[in-house]
Formats: sequence, structure tokens, C-alpha cells
Amino acid sequence: MSSKFFNNDKLIFITLIVLAAIVNLSVVAFMDLESSRFARFITILLFLVYFLVKKKVINFWTLSALLFFTVRDVFFQFYEEPWGYKLYLLIGILCYTTIVLERMPKISEINIKPSVIVVTLLLVAANTYTLYVIMNMSMVTHTFHDNLEPLLLYGYGAAMMVLGVQAIAYNNKYNSNRSLLYTFFAFGFIFSDIAALFAYYFNFELFYFFDRFFFLGSLAMLVNYGLNFESVKEEYYQYEMIDKKL
Repeated sequence: MSSKFFNNDKLIFITLIVLAAIVNLSVVAFMDLESSRFARFITILLFLVYFLVKKKVINFWTLSALLFFTVRDVFFQFYEEPWGYKLYLLIGILCYTTIVLERMPKISEINIKPSVIVVTLLLVAANTYTLYVIMNMSMVTHTFHDNLEPLLLYGYGAAMMVLGVQAIAYNNKYNSNRSLLYTFFAFGFIFSDIAALFAYYFNFELFYFFDRFFFLGSLAMLVNYGLNFESVKEEYYQYEMIDKKL
């Protein structure tokens, strides 16, 4: 009976993902930007409701991240307004910081090698320079309303970089199904934001599809990550086996 329930539960989740993908990609293809943003907001709400209904144990960090995503997309509807743009970036920073903090206890256990530190610093420097170049292009700078907005955008970019670096370090250490899932949705959110930037500021309209594809996939993986507590035990045993072999 429990196996049948699990299979039904999994089928419902997969159906939700497929329907969300079809609706969102159709809206992106055939409707305007405002409708596309609203569709994404409704999708996040649906995944949040699914998470609340299906949760057996409250994962505070996952719930907080989903709530931040929901609130962020409220302000996404007013992205062209100075207050909407600022709050979108601010809530986005809090969202990515929450996801980073969720894995912080695991990261504190990692003995980081000097080579990893060097590669990380190079990666951060390269990404910071890329962000600096992008932000000094006229199609981006002309949208700023004051001096606070570029600072928030830098902060948003920094939060993305920290999330990416942490995901790599976490998966490199534990090499588990759970750490791999974390890495996938972390980089999915990063790729989604990068695609959205190129779509919106550089008029690469095809990138709106990449943005939505990566975002929906990452959102679904985040929900699965928060609900699947069995993977926590699995990660522990996988790590113990790897540690003994080493």
C-alpha cells in the first residue's frame, strides 16, 4: 500500500512539473512579458502549496527559500518600477543566502585544499569582472534609477557566485545523490538568471525559454530536495562508505 501511495505521489509531482512546463513555455512563446511573469508567479505558488501539503517534516530552509521565491516574484510583476526592481533584487539575495545557509553546517565540515581556494578565487574574480563589464554596457546602465540599484545587482551576483561555489564544494566532498541534486538546482537557478539577463537587456528572446526551463527544473528539484528526507540518511551512508574506502 505504501509503495502504491509513493508511486501515486511521484506521478502527481511529475504531472505537475509537465503541466507547469507546458503552460509556462506556451505563455512565453505566445503571450507578452507581463503574462509570462504572472505565469511564473502562479507556478511558484502551486509548488509551494504542493510542498506544504506533502511535507512530513518541516524543512525550515526549503520552506523559507520557497517563500522568498514567492515574494520575489510578487515584485517581479513590477520590475520596471524603481521600488519593484530594488525589492526583487533584495529578496533574491535573501533567497540565495537562505539556500546557502541550509548547507552551511555541511560546508563547515569540509577541509578545503589550497588548490580549491585558488580555483574558487579565480572563479569569483572572473565572474565579478564579467558582471562589471555587463553592468557598464549602456543597455543595462540606462535602466538604473539611482546608485543603490547597481550595488544590489552586485550583491545579487555575489550571492549567485557563493551559491555556485558552495554547491561545487559540497558535492565534491560528499558525492551523494543529495549533493548532486543540490548542485543541479543551484546551477539551474544561476543559469536561469543569466539567461533572463541576456533575454531582457540584450533582446535575445530565445533566452526567455532557457530562463523558464532552468527555473522550473530547479524549482521542482528544490521541492524534491526539501521533501525527500530519505536522501539525508542515504547521503550519510554513502559518505561513510566512501570515507572507509579512502
